[in-house]
Amino acid sequence: MSGIADNNFPAFHEWAARLRSDGFDVVSPAEIQEAGTWELCLRADVRELCTCDAIALMPGWENSNGANLELHLAHRLGMEVMHLPLQFDLVQHLHRQMAFSARTYGPGDRTEGVCDHIRKELREVQDDAAAGLPTLGEWVDVIILGFDGAWRGGATPEQIVAAIVAKQTKNEGRKWPDWRTADRGKAIEHDRTADVA
Repeated sequence: MSGIADNNFPAFHEWAARLRSDGFDVVSPAEIQEAGTWELCLRADVRELCTCDAIALMPGWENSNGANLELHLAHRLGMEVMHLPLQFDLVQHLHRQMAFSARTYGPGDRTEGVCDHIRKELREVQDDAAAGLPTLGEWVDVIILGFDGAWRGGATPEQIVAAIVAKQTKNEGRKWPDWRTADRGKAIEHDRTADVA
């Protein structure tokens, strides 16, 4: 904050607003400043920091003596450290999705129901594409349902993410036909002659 125009308050206010819109309860140093020296401001900041569960570091935090002290304290207190802008965490999202799905659709495997729902969404993808409409929303429904089927089949979010990475790596190592000569209406499958039974 110190040495930056307006004590960098506009950036603090912007990040606080964005985090609040994402559902976070925010304590911002720009909102708790006490008149006086840097040391007095830091004391007030540290008091509030000790009431928090996490610290969010704004871009450029590395150049701030105060932010470095706050980070050190956050580590010592075992707080979560978040770097802004927040990056999407698929494992965390899958935990959220699992809780929603269990509440909404109930417990259990539901393989038939999930597959039926995926077939419905795939028909909607085809219908929207044929009508020249955007298909992103329907594809996302397919993705979410695929995740739903995976966790209902017994996989943890961590296992799902690991399986995605492993499968992509495996696909990258396979031999594929030239897509330019493939039928656009049919699946493009890898050369299975190298597959191990």
